[in-house]
Amino acid sequence: MPDRPPPRRRPLFRLPGARARWIADPHLAQAVTRAERAGVAFSFQVRAAVLLLVAVWLAITVPMPRVFYWHGMILLFLLSGLIPYRLRHRSHWRRWLVGFTLLDAALLTTILILPNPFYETGWPIQTQLRFHNQLYLFVFLAGALLSYSPGMVLWTGLCIAASWSVGTWLIARLPGSILALPPTVDGKVEGSLSAFLDPRFVDLNRWANEVVLLLIVALVGAVAVWRARRLLHRQIDSERARSHLSRYFSPDVADRLAREGGRLETAEERPVAVLFVDIVGFTGLSEGRPAEQVVTLLRSFRTRMARCVFAHGGTLDKYVGDEVMATFGTLGSGRRDAANAIACGLAMLGEVERWNAKRRQRGTAEIAVGVGIHYGPCVVGNVGSASQLEFTCIGDAVNCAQRLERLTRELGTPIIVSEDAMAAARRELEGEEESLARFAVGGTHPLRGRLEEVPIWHLEPDPAGQTKPSITPLTSEGSTYRAPSTPVASDTPVASR
Repeated sequence: MPDRPPPRRRPLFRLPGARARWIADPHLAQAVTRAERAGVAFSFQVRAAVLLLVAVWLAITVPMPRVFYWHGMILLFLLSGLIPYRLRHRSHWRRWLVGFTLLDAALLTTILILPNPFYETGWPIQTQLRFHNQLYLFVFLAGALLSYSPGMVLWTGLCIAASWSVGTWLIARLPGSILALPPTVDGKVEGSLSAFLDPRFVDLNRWANEVVLLLIVALVGAVAVWRARRLLHRQIDSERARSHLSRYFSPDVADRLAREGGRLETAEERPVAVLFVDIVGFTGLSEGRPAEQVVTLLRSFRTRMARCVFAHGGTLDKYVGDEVMATFGTLGSGRRDAANAIACGLAMLGEVERWNAKRRQRGTAEIAVGVGIHYGPCVVGNVGSASQLEFTCIGDAVNCAQRLERLTRELGTPIIVSEDAMAAARRELEGEEESLARFAVGGTHPLRGRLEEVPIWHLEPDPAGQTKPSITPLTSEGSTYRAPSTPVASDTPVASR
């Protein structure tokens, strides 16, 4: 078998302006893109609400004309968020978002450093770095978490750190700025304290701590968003895998496969019980009927048969027209695979009998089915081309079970079980063979494609007039499984009921 290429690793962070190309599933990539766009919209809505509250608060607490400056800055912030919001459905919307994030960081730094031109205090501009205005930078960084993009969170942190560093550097270069404290001499701190209290002093150590703290918070926030996205991807993958598996396996088996990753690529040979069931005379039954009624009939039949298969721990292999193929022991040889297959066949007859009772009440034709069961070695695994794989069973046991199902028409019996399947069921039941007492030896019969005749067992008529399952189904894990109450579609349109 040729070596498969190693799986493509997902990067921890991607560039904010890049597409989500690392996501292999295009539907998942589209879902992530929609979530990011929704995050941009939600972030703008939060920004607008916060800016509105700030504008109202400033109008109450700041006298005119000083408040006009702050209201102008609020309008600029609102505009810088509105443009990416309106462009979020464009092809290059991430590039706009990246650019306006840098603009927001520069605008916020300008507001925090430059004093209000309508209010003259006479204080040196260096004092703007002492009012703890940098705390507002963390509020802006927190808003980036709503973008649902770890790269955008990290980019926002870098923009804030860079803009705040540039602003501090420009102030530090002004004439008269004090950048270092004089050394302490003989334990006297008067000189250092005097320099520290000087309004023109710029504490570069404090600036370094602020930048490092900003980057740490940005990194932690980006990791938190990345973990949230990773968890979402896993949940989506798990639910999608379970949804696909539940069409073929019973719910408990589908859950187990979803937890284990559903790795069914390796084909291997194992003994499997194979069951075929179809509607007797389906061609004549569907002749002259509208296509909608035929499809509804098939859907109702398949739903009922699938419910019986899953109730007995079986695997729904495929549908071929009105024919249903089910297997038992597909994922591993169980303790009662053959017995479960026979119990499933009996349950199918009981389900069809209940279905016919409803059909008689509606005045529609009754349904007859034929069931063939065989037990033998099969190759189980994914088969097909690289572009379209199918998990199935192949081998002589499958062909034999299908031929036995066809033989039910010739012998006039609803169920035919091969000698191999009956012998395996007797071994599995261990003292409960009386549950198979309704089956009688049917002799040997030739099957198309086989050189030797096959000994069979057929179902004798039920003295009570009904066919009921007489074997308690066990899954391959040895626990009784109860089928969920799945609604069954009727094969008659609502208007004709």
